[in-house]
Amino acid sequence: MCTHGTTRLVKLKKRRSVSGSLSVPVDDCIADEIQSLNDNGVITLGCCCGHGQAGKIIEWTNEVGKWKGYESPPHALVDQKSIEKCKELGYRPFPYYYADGSQNGVWQIQLKTGCLTPEDVVMWELGGRQ
Repeated sequence: MCTHGTTRLVKLKKRRSVSGSLSVPVDDCIADEIQSLNDNGVITLGCCCGHGQAGKIIEWTNEVGKWKGYESPPHALVDQKSIEKCKELGYRPFPYYYADGSQNGVWQIQLKTGCLTPEDVVMWELGGRQ
């Protein structure tokens, strides 16, 4: 399912999580793709399915000021060591920048699965797996 909090454990080849665990919870509708990426040697650092809100305008405030942006489509953050592997698998990685402007060797890829719209979420929950 694609609603917030509905996850499935994905097994990692190496411990990367803060807890030192070999598995991490991932949004259910992208868990198979994230598992496949890890099985193929891609070092994933984080991911989100977007929960059917891709493109929705959002606003937030932090210590620097008030911001406006949009919700991202389903994506994963990957280590720069995995860039060539991502390309081999048909992804187009691009640099990910944190709010402070740092990049820290983190790249982003758009996922091939996940729910872009609220209608996709309904279909997913009704069993119309992507």
